[in-house]
Amino acid sequence: MSEVVEKNFIVGILGDNFNINNLIGQSLGSPGTRSDILFYNRLDLNLNHVFCGLTPLDYPEKIKPLLQTLVISNIHILVIDLNTGLNASIGEILVGMDLFHQLFKTKTLIVIAGINSKTEWKLDETRKKIEKVLESTNLKNSVIFELRTKEDYENLKKQIIQLGSELLESKPNDELITKILIDHVFPVKGIGTVILGIVKQGKVESGQLLEITGYESAVKKVIIRSIQKHDRNFKVAYEGDRVGLALKGNISPQDISRDNILVSPGVFKPLREIEAQVFINQYYSPKGGVIKPGDGTQYFGLVGLKLSPFKFIEGENLLPGKSGTAKLQFDKSVLYDGAEIKGIITEQNRFTNKLRIVGYFSQTKD
Repeated sequence: MSEVVEKNFIVGILGDNFNINNLIGQSLGSPGTRSDILFYNRLDLNLNHVFCGLTPLDYPEKIKPLLQTLVISNIHILVIDLNTGLNASIGEILVGMDLFHQLFKTKTLIVIAGINSKTEWKLDETRKKIEKVLESTNLKNSVIFELRTKEDYENLKKQIIQLGSELLESKPNDELITKILIDHVFPVKGIGTVILGIVKQGKVESGQLLEITGYESAVKKVIIRSIQKHDRNFKVAYEGDRVGLALKGNISPQDISRDNILVSPGVFKPLREIEAQVFINQYYSPKGGVIKPGDGTQYFGLVGLKLSPFKFIEGENLLPGKSGTAKLQFDKSVLYDGAEIKGIITEQNRFTNKLRIVGYFSQTKD
């Protein structure tokens, strides 16, 4: 069959009311893969665009699915339930969205839902509070969208298309390096190991030789047996596509996790130590008011979808709202592609109404 060129929009739906998140997700696509993250996928025949929505299921109890949702998606929707308004978990999501916008130029949208005759009186005050909070971030120009009626879900999709089109215009499409983030893997009888993931960089072709890397030992080589996008077979998938890839090679589902990425051979190398510019979020409160490299405190660094424990072993004292340089030592290696390693710094404790997102780092030299 001839391949139709469609725009792909990958949308993180973030908020603390799953029922509302789920309604927005279902307006974008049919519920699909479900683990700690739930995916929604659809080729919208009326708009001739592909929507992939995802929402973290174990948040706010666990921080990891929230951060991985932020990594996978490049359009981030914060959903505020007017019944509960702004709270600690909404604040934590905003911090995450702000850091990703700074690091990766992601697009953001604020949605106020749960608007009805019993809550309408809160709307103006809640909008003003949101606007005030946004003023202290890099998201101050984000659209605040009111979700009331069935028609508003269609208007929300138009907002998503506008944001996604701006992303596509700002990114070159001549990347030679292939990089695919893996979010799920399973066996298929008669086919073998199949991964689901997002083409984050470059393109992938049927018959292409790639490496699965992210292991502490040697990489594993595989050939792309076949490519599916929204239940259709394709020969090629491009940056932004959500794909199902059948793999040919000595690889089983047990060998693959979100720690792994599927990449061009020979490009990525593992590192355990990096020097980086480190920014500590202004709302994070370290013990004693300062992070002191060398004090043995363990944090976690998210690079791609891989979360690795690390410590600051050398460098400047790090203060909330400030940047400084430090050396990071990881327990599990992170991957370097010759450009730079960027990542989010977080704690992994369970939610206790305290901010767990510490800040971010950007490698200064290899």
